[in-house]
Amino acid sequence: MRVTILGSGTSAGVPTLGCRCEVCRSTNPKNKRMRASAYIEYRGSRFLIDCGPDFRTQALANGVEDVDFVLLTHAHADHVGGIDDLRAFNMVHGHSIAIYGTPATLKEIRHRFAYCFQPPPPGGGIPELDLFEINGDFTVRGIPIRPVPVFHGRMPIIGFRFERFAYLTDVSSIPEESFELLDNLDVLVTSALRQRPHPTHMSLDEAVAVAQRVGARQTYFIHMCHSLEHEATNAMLPPHIQLAYDGLVFEVHS
Repeated sequence: MRVTILGSGTSAGVPTLGCRCEVCRSTNPKNKRMRASAYIEYRGSRFLIDCGPDFRTQALANGVEDVDFVLLTHAHADHVGGIDDLRAFNMVHGHSIAIYGTPATLKEIRHRFAYCFQPPPPGGGIPELDLFEINGDFTVRGIPIRPVPVFHGRMPIIGFRFERFAYLTDVSSIPEESFELLDNLDVLVTSALRQRPHPTHMSLDEAVAVAQRVGARQTYFIHMCHSLEHEATNAMLPPHIQLAYDGLVFEVHS
């Protein structure tokens, strides 16, 4: 399994508009963070976890040439705002794209992208999407996928586990029963917003505690805001728990 972190930033991205802090002015490319998303190549399939408003730029930067399906963690704008850009793959490759999400997430998709599910206007291009509800473990194109329930503040959302890899974003807390779904991981990707506590996201210390409890061989943090400088933060962390960055690629072996 080959995983590319397309975006490692929070909803505002880094640099943050209007900000002149040290991180936002940094010339280190690892401090440039687009909205959180991952691209996975596995068993002959290519798929996304989330499709945010930076997707077109991310796809061009990382050589994403096709998407077979998309897994959505939840329907906040920074995780679904790039869905319209999927139509390029419809046109080039001639197939619709399956979108998987919880019933609540797909309800929002039908509302926000209502035009995608109506007859197109003359000469107008719209994404061709097929929506599939997630209600438990499921399989797509021969890939077994396990949803992992977590909380984003009071909002229930999901992460995903694929054999020995798990991806959890926008996490504020993890139910006890979900920790049981995270045993024996090779790689964990989860979120760490900033140093200070936040009502809907884990702080860096909270994320480190989760990483230590899960005990994956390697943990990468995503969904960081501009208060975490890449090199300085990683220097404080152990080698097996590190900040990810846009364009990070790693392999996970079954």
